[in-house]
Amino acid sequence: MNESYKLYLPKSKREIKLDISLPKNREGITFDTLYFLDGQNAFSDSKAAFGRSIRATKALNSTAKFLHKRILGVAIHNSGTDLGRVNEYTPFYLTNEESLKYQTQNIETCHNFCDDFISTIIPFIETKYKTYKDSEHRFIYGSSLAATTAIYLAFKYKNSFNYIGAFSTASFLFEEEFISFIKDNKDINKKIFLYVGEKEESDAMYQRDTYLNSSKLLFDTFKSLGNRIRLSVDVNGLHNEETWGNHIKEFINFIYFDDDIIVRF
Repeated sequence: MNESYKLYLPKSKREIKLDISLPKNREGITFDTLYFLDGQNAFSDSKAAFGRSIRATKALNSTAKFLHKRILGVAIHNSGTDLGRVNEYTPFYLTNEESLKYQTQNIETCHNFCDDFISTIIPFIETKYKTYKDSEHRFIYGSSLAATTAIYLAFKYKNSFNYIGAFSTASFLFEEEFISFIKDNKDINKKIFLYVGEKEESDAMYQRDTYLNSSKLLFDTFKSLGNRIRLSVDVNGLHNEETWGNHIKEFINFIYFDDDIIVRF
């Protein structure tokens, strides 16, 4: 069962769309919460930007049925345009030399969105639904550029999320500053699931190993800081929702059951 809302963000000064995935029978249930950035791509193919969602509802239903873990899915639609999404999901100025088409980038848009996420979106959900209200029971998912935002949110706001699913993280766009930010905001309570595909290239300007090398650097960085970290590599993985959707269950399993640091190549 899905419910939808529109919510005004005071710092961002704009309205966003939220889709909520929850079971029809929720009486007596207190939910963990999994927030999805690029939320139009989370649940429904008909709403997805490229005609294919990650079909996260299926993974959430499977989690309830087989793992007996109840997760409320919260999908936050992005702003809907290329530059709008870049502004919304980029906490640092782009330094990749191929990104000059985004010269009008405004990182304050992202900072305002992140503040609104913590002060408006999370309280709205936790007031409307019966959820746990602590970072150990809140999870966040992002892919590509939004994966950098997911990591940024969790480390910038210490009481926000302890579990991060960062899929095909585009941190190479501002890598030096991003790695410095992670080190400066060290938090061993954060558990990070990294996913990357070996056949990824979302733009002709990026070499095929760009995402892979960035993910390896993130893995090494988090590992050196003492975080619980997993890097999952799909040798046939492409940069799209269908591939990411195939690994959502793996992220959820990491949250609840995987105590070991595992790297798959």
